Amino acid sequence: MSTQNPKPPKQNKYLMFGAIGFELISLILFAIYGGEYAVKQGYPNYLKALLIVLAFVVWFISLITKLRAIEKNKDQ
Repeated sequence: MSTQNPKPPKQNKYLMFGAIGFELISLILFAIYGGEYAVKQGYPNYLKALLIVLAFVVWFISLITKLRAIEKNKDQ
C-alpha cells in the first residue's frame, strides 16, 4: 500500500468562471421573482431593489471566496 497523499484533482478554471456567471444570473433572477412575490404580498416596492442589492453582495462574497481558493491552489 502506498502511504503517499493523493493530489487533489485539478479544477477547470474556465468551468469555475462559467459557474460564477451562472450563479450571478440565478441570484438576480431569484431576487427579482422573490421581490415580485413579496410586493404582491403587500411589502413595499423597494424590497425588490433591496433583494437585488443583497444578491450582488452575496455573489461578490462568493466570488472573493472562489478567487482566494484559486490563488491558494496556485501556490501549491
